[in-house]
Amino acid sequence: MNSQQLYTLHFGPQGVQDFAHYTGGEVDRQPAGMNFMTLRWRSPELGRVKIAHGNNNLELDHVFLVMGSQMSRNANDGVQIFDIDAGLTHESFVTPKQAYDAYALLMKKLNQAGWQRYFYRSEVRIAKQDNFKYALNNLEVKDPSYIFTYDEWRELLDKKPIKDFFYRLYANGIILNMSLQRTKKNDDNKEQYMVRYELQTVRYDERNTMEGDANEMTAAEIQQGFKNTVHRNQNAREINEKKAKLKGYRIDEEYIDPDVWKYVK
Repeated sequence: MNSQQLYTLHFGPQGVQDFAHYTGGEVDRQPAGMNFMTLRWRSPELGRVKIAHGNNNLELDHVFLVMGSQMSRNANDGVQIFDIDAGLTHESFVTPKQAYDAYALLMKKLNQAGWQRYFYRSEVRIAKQDNFKYALNNLEVKDPSYIFTYDEWRELLDKKPIKDFFYRLYANGIILNMSLQRTKKNDDNKEQYMVRYELQTVRYDERNTMEGDANEMTAAEIQQGFKNTVHRNQNAREINEKKAKLKGYRIDEEYIDPDVWKYVK
């Protein structure tokens, strides 16, 4: 792959055409019913990728690998998942301050592109005031709009044996799971970081969590299955939030789950 070119990839059928254009149609067809399409780069010639999503386009730098996944049983849905491995910086090793600056720049880019916090319906809606406390205890950041200070960033990385933390974001029918990990330190006290992005359609996510096989359901059955899942999730959230309150966490009662049914049906 050309490290100077910006590779634009879409969800859906257009995504299959995008990969075919860049790879000459190479597809890894697995017996389990998954088709994988892949772009790769080798350091130091890393890639630039744009995941096209309307007003929420996501441009990523320092990319090693992009893999698009298509379910063969739902071939008409096209690409439903992107898995992306990238460096936080172009250089393999950077100073702690350079790493922090790259992290802050990445979060600003995500916020400017309109990617917002996202709770699964069964999850505790941790209040923004407890964002750092929760991240420190659980390695998961609930509020992407808050960019840690340098001291908070170092505390997150240095006080835990696992040197990574996780975000879940959402924009118009797409869920973005992102993990940021410090992978190595060298003798010069420089650090290496990896960022992993998994983007998937909420359609795939919701249909995959229903009881039963959505591929075998009628439209009415899918609607009922979705309602059942929502009810089950809401009951689980109520229980989980009571437990979180006992641990001293505040709940964001104003957070409203996005309306995703229009993507699921």
